[in-house]
Amino acid sequence: MDGQSHAAHLLRELGLDGQPPRGDSPSNAWAASGGMALTGLPEGPVLTCPGPAVALEGTLLALRTLAPDRVLPDVRLLGERAACAGLSRQGSTSCGRKTKLLAARDGWVAVALARAEDHELVPALVEDDVVPGREWEAVARWVASSSTSAARERARLLGLPVAVLGEEPATMTPWVVQRVGAGREVRGRPRVVDLSALWAGPLCASLLGLLGCDVLKVEDPRRPDGARGGPARFFDLLHAGAKSVPLDLSGADGRRRLLDLVLAADVVIESSRPRALDQLGVVAEEVVAEAGVTWVSITAHGRDQPDRVGYGDDAAVAGGLVAWTVGRPVFVADAVADPLTGAYAALAAWAGVLNGGGMLVDMSLSRAAAVAASTVRQGPDAVACEGGWCVSTDRGHVGVAAPWARPAMGRAPALRRPR
Repeated sequence: MDGQSHAAHLLRELGLDGQPPRGDSPSNAWAASGGMALTGLPEGPVLTCPGPAVALEGTLLALRTLAPDRVLPDVRLLGERAACAGLSRQGSTSCGRKTKLLAARDGWVAVALARAEDHELVPALVEDDVVPGREWEAVARWVASSSTSAARERARLLGLPVAVLGEEPATMTPWVVQRVGAGREVRGRPRVVDLSALWAGPLCASLLGLLGCDVLKVEDPRRPDGARGGPARFFDLLHAGAKSVPLDLSGADGRRRLLDLVLAADVVIESSRPRALDQLGVVAEEVVAEAGVTWVSITAHGRDQPDRVGYGDDAAVAGGLVAWTVGRPVFVADAVADPLTGAYAALAAWAGVLNGGGMLVDMSLSRAAAVAASTVRQGPDAVACEGGWCVSTDRGHVGVAAPWARPAMGRAPALRRPR
């Protein structure tokens, strides 16, 4: 499968017509994406895993089919965060160095210690005292003595991100779409209310902005988007052009304003556990049924697993999206499930706009990764060439591109205090 055929498949899944433009070959797309340069052992060759490039290119081609007059990014989205943060391939440790692939008794698991509280929970996870600063050693010993299912279940109970390699069933459909209510008449410039954080949701909102939507980024200043603490260049890339709407959600007035915003939106994007919004008086199914909104819910493993947390690297492992070398799996690109999910979510949301809304779109990072893992599994190996690595393609030897990021269109809006 190549990008064009994947684009055609996605459009059919959404009930839309159109002939996608021709894409690149899988090998060319993977070599150009920046993801290949981020895949493999740091001291070894870059590795082949073209599925993410084909999946992402197909999604972008589908969007271009629906909006041919709009300028959209290309497959190099896969490496943008790494380019902004100066990340490189680390093998069985993620590019961001916060997630590791560890061997259990009966398989492999990905464990993320991304937050300070994750490190604090390690003694409870391993049921033993842990020397500060040596949490990873303790986790690796504990995983080695556990089954994959036992490790995943205990981590779930503690709220830690742990995924079993390949636990998500293979699929070619990246979303679960539920028609909840009647549609609505969409305004000339569709309004997007973005309640999400980090990468996947904001990328979805950013792509919708490039399609001409009016994007409102809603944050509670007491708990701002965690990506604000990362590279400013990357945050600007995702949020330039959006409008900031600060809301104090601890009070009745802020919660009332939030409900008003989502009821008036054409598209809502969120990446919260369902019960978190329920507690604020915002129930996705009710909003979609009442107002005909297109609601995009992004979670690690789907709305039917609300108690599980996860990020782009561990969720990719759950979807079976890894490369292999010397008999062990290594991470593919950087948090690869995030850009895949963000692009798929943008396509589903735009389809919702075109179809009049009334849709609840269940997007999970692990499912998006499973689609990419199912798309294309094999490709040519890399060979050393002058100045780096090359792959043999229909164009001859093509150089493996380093991660690259588009220039931001401006600065992201600052987060003000609510009035």
